[in-house]
Amino acid sequence: MTAPTRDQLLRLRRTLLACIASLLHLLVCWLAYGAGFMSISLGGMAVLSFVVVVSGVLFLLAIWLNLNLRFYDPSMTMAQMSWSIAVVFASAYFFDGLRPLVLMMVLVVMMFGAFQLGLAGFLRIGLFVVACYALLMFALYRRGAPLEPRVELLQALVFFILLLGVSLLGLEMGNLRSTLQARNRDLHQAVERVQQLAITDELTGLYNRRFARELLAQQKALADRGQYGFAVCLVNLDLFKTVNERYGAEGGDQVLRQVGELLRQAVRDVDFVARLGGEEFLLLLSGTDGAGAELMVERLRHRLREASWQGFPDLQLSVSVGISAYRPEESWEDTLQRADAALYKAKAGGRDRVVLQ
Repeated sequence: MTAPTRDQLLRLRRTLLACIASLLHLLVCWLAYGAGFMSISLGGMAVLSFVVVVSGVLFLLAIWLNLNLRFYDPSMTMAQMSWSIAVVFASAYFFDGLRPLVLMMVLVVMMFGAFQLGLAGFLRIGLFVVACYALLMFALYRRGAPLEPRVELLQALVFFILLLGVSLLGLEMGNLRSTLQARNRDLHQAVERVQQLAITDELTGLYNRRFARELLAQQKALADRGQYGFAVCLVNLDLFKTVNERYGAEGGDQVLRQVGELLRQAVRDVDFVARLGGEEFLLLLSGTDGAGAELMVERLRHRLREASWQGFPDLQLSVSVGISAYRPEESWEDTLQRADAALYKAKAGGRDRVVLQ
């Protein structure tokens, strides 16, 4: 069986708290029984204890075995609250003078609704409490228990006022919990957005220069730990200044975005593409030697020359590329510097070519 998820552990903890509250209620019942305040037999107390303990164990097992995930509400809040309230009213039936005090346990149960219930849930559970109270009064009347109408009405009024107050408090706590969760989600999304902006180029969506340096350092660390190589490719768009002069800065940006997308599609999932600035890009090819990188980049160069650029049907682009493969124990700065020197040779040699160094 897999370990419980964070949500399941939270549900398990809440259910455990509810079980502890039920056991404390059971302890009160035993103390009252011992003091003679309950008109119930020892066998009846044993049955009540069995029901409380077994029901708590079943709720805990349902969560531990992930059976609760089959339900609409995996927390089983309504089911647990309804059962606990029914047990409280059932035990209150056997109390004599302390019945109003025992019913206060219902208010404790209502507080658990703050974890999950909304207004509709509190209304439903409130109606259930009213039905249980009415059934209790009817059962006591049928049993012939001494009931003073004025006292019972006053006790009922106080009980339902407290019930309403606790329900409103629980509802407000639930609303605060929902608001806090929403703000936490917004904060988490904002942090993720900031982190994403910190490592990506705003124009193309590729990795930026700063994060490219971190990637190079990571690749070097991996290469130094085992039989692992990588190649660095510096890609420069030839004479890109003419594109800006012909189509304007906005047109140039659109072309750069399309180039970035083409480069992203050209590499494998294990490779990385970054924009270093202007019209210069970096390809970091993992597990690749110089010869393999040269073959890949040659295909890319031809693909760029034959590409059709959306919004610029007459545009033709070429690239100059410098490649260097990592050499064991050298710094990644040295690898990048050799790729830069190779790029310079490609440009000096007439552009539109690939140079491996």
